[in-house]
Formats: sequence, structure tokens, C-alpha cells
Amino acid sequence: MSFVVASLEDRIDQALSMGAMEQALQLVASAEQQQPNNPAVQHRYGLVLLRLNRAHEAFAKFSAAIRMNPLSVETRMALAQAYMAMNDGWSAAAWVSDACRVAPNNPAVWAQLVQLLAAQKRDSELEPALRSGTAANPTSKVLVEALAEFYLNRKRYAEGLPVYEGLVPMDPSDTKNLLHLGFCLEHTHRLEDSVAQYRKSIDINPNFLEAHVDLAGVLWRLADYEGSLHHARRAVEIDPNHPYAVRILGTALLHLNRLDEAEVELRRALALKPDFPIAIIDLALLLLLAGKFEEGWQVYERRWTDTDRMNRPAFFRAELEWQGPAKQPVKGKRIVIYAEQGLGDVINFIRYAKVLQDDGATVYCVIQPELVPLVESMPGVVGLKPNLNIEADYHVALLELPLHYRTNAENAPRETPYLHAPAGKAAEWKEKMSRWDGKLKVGIAWAGHYIHANHHNRCMPLSGFKDIIEMPGVQCFSLQKSGGERYTDMAVDEEQLVDFTGDWKDFTDSSAMIDNLDLVISIDSAVIHLAAAMGKPTWVVLPPNPDWRWLLEREDSPWYPTMKLFRRGHSEPKAVQMARVVTQLRAQKKMLLAGQAALV
Repeated sequence: MSFVVASLEDRIDQALSMGAMEQALQLVASAEQQQPNNPAVQHRYGLVLLRLNRAHEAFAKFSAAIRMNPLSVETRMALAQAYMAMNDGWSAAAWVSDACRVAPNNPAVWAQLVQLLAAQKRDSELEPALRSGTAANPTSKVLVEALAEFYLNRKRYAEGLPVYEGLVPMDPSDTKNLLHLGFCLEHTHRLEDSVAQYRKSIDINPNFLEAHVDLAGVLWRLADYEGSLHHARRAVEIDPNHPYAVRILGTALLHLNRLDEAEVELRRALALKPDFPIAIIDLALLLLLAGKFEEGWQVYERRWTDTDRMNRPAFFRAELEWQGPAKQPVKGKRIVIYAEQGLGDVINFIRYAKVLQDDGATVYCVIQPELVPLVESMPGVVGLKPNLNIEADYHVALLELPLHYRTNAENAPRETPYLHAPAGKAAEWKEKMSRWDGKLKVGIAWAGHYIHANHHNRCMPLSGFKDIIEMPGVQCFSLQKSGGERYTDMAVDEEQLVDFTGDWKDFTDSSAMIDNLDLVISIDSAVIHLAAAMGKPTWVVLPPNPDWRWLLEREDSPWYPTMKLFRRGHSEPKAVQMARVVTQLRAQKKMLLAGQAALV
């Protein structure tokens, strides 16, 4: 019979594992007497003391151990534990960082460093640590996932995308990472690819609510309105009281123009989550689209709760924000209007500057710099420019003005033109375009900016304008400032579609060119607001889910008297919609050329 006698170190470890701390303390004290220069003994002595909440004494033992064994990763990590016990997180992180230097291929050590830096909110060091850790351990799912989530949580989707693309193959069944890959693809405007990832995650887990919600949110952007509704309903089936599921159901119905049903769901989403910014905005836009202006403007005023998308200007002071003519008459007052959204919104709503002037105010504007020269074509309106200091009595967000003036479809200020091209530039462009005198000069734009959520539904392939471009007696001019990406789907002879957009320096040039056109035909973009604000005949090719300001069903606009709306049904091909535009143009070509601007 033989016996295996456990070593002293094994007995210490056994006592530690059993929580027999007094026994462990006696054993390490005895071991230290026998082997005073053994780093393993010193290390274990420190562990025992640390477990007994004697952090300072433990630190001394770990320090002795590291002097005896300078390359010990284990003792570096123990020193970090001691520092944490002494409430010194910075020193703890320094020791873990040094452990990463000694053992760069140990992912657990990097993971500990990342955890410490994140807990201490040391973001400037966190990203380099994550990148270094993943570079040294490219197959560590824990580290790669941490780096991916770092970018995702900071909305740095373009940087997170390649990380997720490397992460997902490590575990193709991980639905969370499939979802997040889809999210990064969606937010880098690769919508079709994002749909594929969302569908994969649902294939693995049919009850994955978040995937149904996100998929529903992308499908309507790709004109699959019924598919969006299907997945929204599935999300609500999974959890009937999940506010994000209920909200996406309301949104899916909204994009099908089923407004009454959508309103019910959006109100229910807000009942479940009253401080739900995106649902607040959705409900406001629905009410405005439905023509329920009074409540719509009131709900829209709550958009400022969406701090991810809406921010007041740096000069904002709550006590100076104008409360409307009933509470604060502006006669003799100076008021600053500030832009809060895109170029089209500014051009559309800057009309209220004249309303304020009619009430006796001096009006200043803080808007996008490229719009200042154009907006200053309004008599008496001054735009903020470099080195210009403005002192005012009030300031007001541009889209608060319809609320303050209780605007609805019947009383909206519709007088045009309210914006004008500079006379000198208009004359220059008249000369530039004179070689086409005698023809109907038509400006066209077929694609907007790809970052717009409704981009693909709004855009029209250039080939859809082919019959207009080739129509006898018509000369087309491009108003397409961007390349149009995939929507520029045909080559056009430069004599048939003249492109002077490269000569535009600012909006005064584009307005001067438009001033010399007979008609503008465009998708919903800033150019149609500019043309209509100048009083030009303007035909708008609308998607099935139009922006709220165009309302539903009507062919005219409550905002612009010279505008005609061409709507597309949800199942109607774009080519059929454009055929109706072509038919109208053929019928009205002579009248438009004569300058009568009829909009029947």
C-alpha cells in the first residue's frame, strides 16, 4: 500500500477552495518560514490575506512575489485585485495592462483590462485596448464581440461593420450578433444586406422579437410594405405590450397610409412608454399627414425629447424662446428664427419670416450658410454670417412657427414667390440658356440623398424620365446635384440633358437657373421646395408613403399654389406613375411654354 502525501502548496490551495481561511493562514505562514524565497508561497500568502480582507498586507506579499518572479502574469492580476480592494482602480488597470504586455496572447487578461477601463469610463484608452487585444487574439469571440459592441453602442456603425463581419462566422448561430450585424448594415445604408441578416436570425429563433422589429423597420424602406406589416404584427404577437413592437406596428400601418389603425397603435405605444421620443415624432407626423394640424403641431412640439436627433442651438435660452403672438406680441421686437432640420424644411418654412414681419418684428435667421444669400432675397431678412453679431429679444425654432400661428391646410401662408434669384445672376443664366429659347425648358431631379430613410421609395430611375428627355420641343436640364447612384441607370446625350450643376456655387446659382426654367419635375427633395417657393410650375413625383406635408389623395399642395402632385399607389410600378406625368406634359406643353403655368 502506498500513500500520496499532498504538498504544502496543494494543502493551501485546498484550504482556500474550502473557505477554511484560518487553516490556510496557518499553512502559508508555515510555508513562508520553510521557503521564504519561494514566489508561489508569497503569492498564496497574498491570496489568503486578500480573502481575509487584509488588502494592504496582501499587497506586500504580492509585491514580494513579483520581485522573485518578474514575469508572473498571475501575480500581476493578483496585484490588480489588491489595488481594487484598496479602491485604487487606476493602479489595478495599470497592473492588468502590464499583464497584457507580458502575455499578449491571453484573451482573459485583455478581457479583464477592458472591463476595468469600461468601469472607470476611460473611453480614450478602451478602444486602443480592444483593438490591441483583438489583434493579438483574433479568434477570441469574447474580445472581438467586445470591440464590436464598443462601436455599436457609440453608433459608429461603419467601424463596427467589419468587426461584426468577422465575428459572426465564429458562431453563426449567435442570433444577437446576427442582429447587430444587420443593424450595422442598415445604418451604413446596405438595406438589402441587413434584411438578409435579420432573416437569418429569425430562421434560427422564430420568436426573436428584436429581429422582427428591426426587419419591419427596413422592409418598408425597400417598398415591401406588406412584409413590414407582417413582421410588425409578429413582434406584437410575441409580446403584445412591448412598446417597440407596438410602435413598429403603428409605423408599418402608417407607411401603408392606414392612418386610423396606425394612430391607435402609436398612442398605445406611448401609453406603454410615455417618454418614447421616436413614437412621439411618428404620432405627430401621422396627425399632420391626416390633416389633424392642431393636435399634430402640439405633439410635434415634443420632438425635443429626442435628444439623439434633435438639438437646440448653442445660443438657446429657454427664457428667450418665443411663445407665440398671443403670449408675446412681436411688434417692435427682434426675433431670431433658427433652422433645426434639412434644407428643404428651411426653404418651406422660411415663409414665416414674412408673417413675423407683418406682425411688426425684425427678423434674423440662423440657417445653413449655403442658404443665407437666397433667404436674404426676402426683404428685410438678415441671415447670420461670420463676424455678424445679432442681439435679439426672442428666438424660435423654425418648425415651431406653424404651431404658434395655428396653421392648417386652409390658412397656411401660400403667397409665392417669397424667394427670388438675384437679378444679376438670373440675367447671366438667361444668357447662358438662351440657345434653347423656343423650347420648353424643364428641370428634372430623380434622386435624393441616400441617408434619407425614405430614399429608395422617393427616388425615380433616370430611365423613368426618358420620354420627357426625348420629347420633341422639350429641353431638359439636370437639377441633380449628386450622382444619383444606381438611379442614374441610363446614359443620356449631354445635348438632351444639359447639366450645369457643376457651375452652381451656392443656392443663388441654382435659383437663378431655375428662374429661367418653364417647369420643374422632380422627386420630393429640396429642389422642389426651391422651385415652388420661387413660384415656378413644379410637378412632384411622390412615393406611396409621402411626407406629411403633401397630405393624402389631393393633387395640389396647401403650401405652394404652383405645385402639382403625382402620387403612386403602393402596388403601382414607377413606370406607370411616370407615364401619367408624360401624358400631362404632352397635354400642357404649349400652355407651359406660353408661361400660363396651369396646374389642372
